Order: sequence, then C-alpha cells, then structure tokens
Amino acid sequence: MSDKKILIIDDEFPMRYLIEHQLKREGFDVALAKDGPDGLTAVSKHKPDLVVLDVMMPGMNGFEVCQQIKSTPETSQIPVIFLTASDAKEYKTKAFAVGADDYLTKPFLAEELLAHISAVLKRTERIKTGMLTQSSGRVVSLFSPKGGVGTTTLAIQLSEAIIMHENRPVVLIDLNLPIGGVAQMLNLHTNHNILDLLKAPTEQLSAAYIRQFTQRHRADLLVVPAPASFVGSGSKDMVRKLQIMLNKLADAGYQVLLDLGSHLNEITRTAMRQSDMVFVVTSGQPVANKLCEAFLRDAPELGLEARRLLPVVNETHGRMQEINLTRLPVATIPHTNERSRTRLWLKEQGIRKLVSIVK
Repeated sequence: MSDKKILIIDDEFPMRYLIEHQLKREGFDVALAKDGPDGLTAVSKHKPDLVVLDVMMPGMNGFEVCQQIKSTPETSQIPVIFLTASDAKEYKTKAFAVGADDYLTKPFLAEELLAHISAVLKRTERIKTGMLTQSSGRVVSLFSPKGGVGTTTLAIQLSEAIIMHENRPVVLIDLNLPIGGVAQMLNLHTNHNILDLLKAPTEQLSAAYIRQFTQRHRADLLVVPAPASFVGSGSKDMVRKLQIMLNKLADAGYQVLLDLGSHLNEITRTAMRQSDMVFVVTSGQPVANKLCEAFLRDAPELGLEARRLLPVVNETHGRMQEINLTRLPVATIPHTNERSRTRLWLKEQGIRKLVSIVK
C-alpha cells in the first residue's frame, strides 16, 4: 500500500507525530493538518486515499469536518476513520451519521490502527470495483447448549477477524432473544432491532432495506441487535421472513454471522437450518461438554445435518487439560486472562482457524 496517501487531522502534535511515524514505517505517504480548517484545505489539496480524524478539536470539531468532506462531491468518496478518547454511544452514532467509515478509541495499538486502515482501504476498493456483490456470502451460526461460555464474545471476535483477514463485509445478527448481548458489549443502541426488522412487510426485505436496521461498529461490520427487552421471541411469519432475510444478505455478498445464544426455539432452529455451518460452543468443562454432546446427538431429530455442526472449545473459565468430546473440536480458543504472549498467539490462531473454515 505504499502508493496510498493518508491525511492525519489532529490538534495534538504528539498524536500527529506518533501516527505519522507508524504509517510512514509501513510505507504510506502521510500528510498532516493541525485543526479542522487546515484539514479541509489539505483534503482539497492532497486528495488523500483516507483521512484519520480526531473528534475533539478547537473551533471546528471532527464531526463538522467529516460532514464537509462527505457533502462535497469532489471528496465525498474519501474514507474517514475517527479517533476519539470517548467510547460513548452518542459519539459513535453521530460519527457514522455524518459519514464516518470507522471509529477507533484512544489509546490504541499501532497494529490496531494499521489493521483498521487496511480494512477501510480494502472496503473502499471493493466498492469502487463492484466486488461486494460478485460472490455470494455464507450464513454461519454460533450456538451453545449451555449459557455462559462466551458465545457472544466469540461471535464478535470472529466477525472482526473475518473482516481483517478475509476482506469480506460482515452482518452480525443477535438472535439471542429477547435480551441479546451484542449491543451491550459493543455499546450500541437497540432502537431498531431484529424483531422490528422481522415485522416488516415481506416485499420490503431487500438487502438495502435490511441495512437500515444495522449499526456500523467497524468499517465492514454491520450489527442488527436484539431488542434488549422482555418481548416475545417471534411468530411463524417472522420465521419465514428470517429465511428470506438471510438469503437476501448472502446473495448480496455479506458474510452473515448469527449469535443464537443458548436457547432453542423456532427462530434459532430455523437459523441453524439456514446456516452453511453451526459452531457449537462449549467451554470444555464437563457439564458444558455433556450438553454439547447431547445436542449433537439429538440434532437430526431437530432437522439439523450433523455434518454442518462443528464443535468449538472456548476456554472461558480457564485452561482445560483434558477435553472429552466424541467429536474432535474444529478449533480451541485458549483462556487468556494471564499476560502471556504465547496464550494470546494461540487464541489468535484458534480464531484464525474458524475464519479459514468459514471462507
């Protein structure tokens, strides 16, 4: 990516210097601006491939700068990544409302910023070339017969890993009804949720319409949250619409990930039947393993093909010396509470193994 020009707009000199140094080391061409007006002049002058933009700046804040960039025809297609010290829901919502392509909070690791820049640049290139819709996506579910084994966390981690490593857009849908957990973990609102979407008229369920119910968490990660209130889990009509919705998203080229939680109902069973594969998550502990085994054994009676059910061990409660499962897990995600580079590397390898299975 040495031919890509990045513009950094930040009123803090140390931050500008730090980011400039990191990006130049990776071969990027870098331009700098010290505030909003200076940034807009630099955008017009340099026509950068991407803008890294601070939110809180004197005079003109980042929201105003981004809005001007996106509302000017000559610069509207330039992607913008926000950098901010605030992870407040209102900030994130406003950032995407004014056209941001990604949102990163300070402090951040150099590798994290570079990964986000890479993902946004790839996404922009796909949009320019029309690659987004040239191939069908897949539908992947994550389900655990036992709660508390980190299924939601794993769904989020897998979603982000697919974006970073496979250059594919992801729609993460929280079907762990009625409360869910994705929105709470990602600090998103639940005003437009999956049940609202499934109440829409069938003829409106196009990919474009579905996107109106999503919230962007990362450059290529769109989230449809659960209601986060104690409401009904749906009707037969909703089940039929879920099938249509999943097909529409896959046909549009999205990788669709479904967090099904640990409750079996008609919606989760339908989701699993519609899925290309289902990761059945266990913590590796004896009780969780027994429930996992029982589910895999009874799956055919639920209309689920055994070949599409793939056990995954997610060591949420600590290291497991011995894991007794009839079917060999396709991946193990190690416990990483301890500060061990080896364990972190092993965790990354476990998630990468899931990515390789999904693609």
